[in-house]
Amino acid sequence: IKKLESIGFNWVSVYASKQRNSWDEMFEELKLFKAQHGHVDVSKTDADNPKLGRWVSKQRHGYTNYKAGNKQKSKGMCVERINQLENI
Repeated sequence: IKKLESIGFNWVSVYASKQRNSWDEMFEELKLFKAQHGHVDVSKTDADNPKLGRWVSKQRHGYTNYKAGNKQKSKGMCVERINQLENI
């Protein structure tokens, strides 16, 4: 492990890194939505921001699966993300 780290080996895949950045960007969009509308009830069919609506829907499904113990279907949901979403 030390030899790999000494040559700059990145233990986090590029895919995982991009996924994290994408989640953070959408989370920031959700915070802006709340600031503008006073709530986070974004519909999947929201005409003004369908991408955010789909993302919120995926977070809801991920949360439900995570809480039910079905971590494989939780779509990357974890305690950290749950805390972030609950604290908006």
